[in-house]
Amino acid sequence: MQIKEIYMLVVGFTLSLIGMGFYAFEFTWIINPSGVGGAFIGGGVSLIIITLREIRLRDKGTIVEDERIFRIAEKSSHKSLMILIILEGILVALLGVTGYDVQAYPIVSLLFAITAILYVGFYFWYKRQM
Repeated sequence: MQIKEIYMLVVGFTLSLIGMGFYAFEFTWIINPSGVGGAFIGGGVSLIIITLREIRLRDKGTIVEDERIFRIAEKSSHKSLMILIILEGILVALLGVTGYDVQAYPIVSLLFAITAILYVGFYFWYKRQM
């Protein structure tokens, strides 16, 4: 195992433990402790799973990272960012014109979900194209 992989596993476990701490202690200064705890646990578990998958693939002899993968990720990120900026611009204009008083938490959560879905979608689309 490389230093990078050990670091990623430690960070994943630490994030998961922090999330469990938010669930266990339910701090009063946090608006939604279950949401924050779930985000930390989800991030930590995802990081652990991705790292273990890379270790398994590398041990099998599969090349995990190459120039093609970096190029696909770069193009996916760029396209997702372009679409997200357009959506945010429309949202700001809509909120500014209509004067709606909305809470930021649902909007930010929605934009986060849209970003993740766009990136994954473009990643697999470009992976088939290239």
